[in-house]
Amino acid sequence: MIAINNLQEMEVFFNFKHLCAAMLDMDLERALHIFNQQASLAFPQTEQPRQESMQVFLTSMNRSLYNYILYKRDISLHSCCCQNSPLVHSCSGRDDLMHIGEHILKTYLHELAQTQDVNIHIARAKQFIEENLSEPLSLEQVAGQVFVCKAYLSELFSSCTGVKFSEYVTMQRVEHAKKLLTQSRESIQTISQDCGFSSPTYFSSVFTRVTGKSPRKYRQEVCQNIA
Repeated sequence: MIAINNLQEMEVFFNFKHLCAAMLDMDLERALHIFNQQASLAFPQTEQPRQESMQVFLTSMNRSLYNYILYKRDISLHSCCCQNSPLVHSCSGRDDLMHIGEHILKTYLHELAQTQDVNIHIARAKQFIEENLSEPLSLEQVAGQVFVCKAYLSELFSSCTGVKFSEYVTMQRVEHAKKLLTQSRESIQTISQDCGFSSPTYFSSVFTRVTGKSPRKYRQEVCQNIA
């Protein structure tokens, strides 16, 4: 547990590293315990807390959570940070401080949990696609493998990868084809089958559209550069 008594007086208002770490561990109980400790040190029961100081404390915690999560996980929870700001400025007493602080932690944890769920679904879908590129891959089939409905998976691919499901599958097939063209001596026809294209002609058409070169030309140029 954090040795909070060793924190310098001003550190209490700006150093929320241990609390943020607890949040990334999805440990609300530990995060609340750290928050209670730090708030008690910043605002002793023997003193009447100043409204401005409490707002500085909560603002610092709110922004620390946003920045820490962004840095550590590359997840921007800006909407959560913005939504908490009006609550922070409404803090006028010790009870408000504790209630708002707990609310801030719970909102971030809720958003983190949702983000993790999304990442898990996308990661599983990507893995299944990668392992089955030689097979026909439909949105409905992949959605069934990751236990979500196809409409939801379609939305996830668009929001998380920036491309539609079908486009993502095509790009993965082409990337796999690139490796086979340069790392094996398999024929164009065999490679088209290994990458899940319905025919060599269709494979050549898609590959040329994506890379600007035919499969045969791509293989020749890469092999010449290696040589």
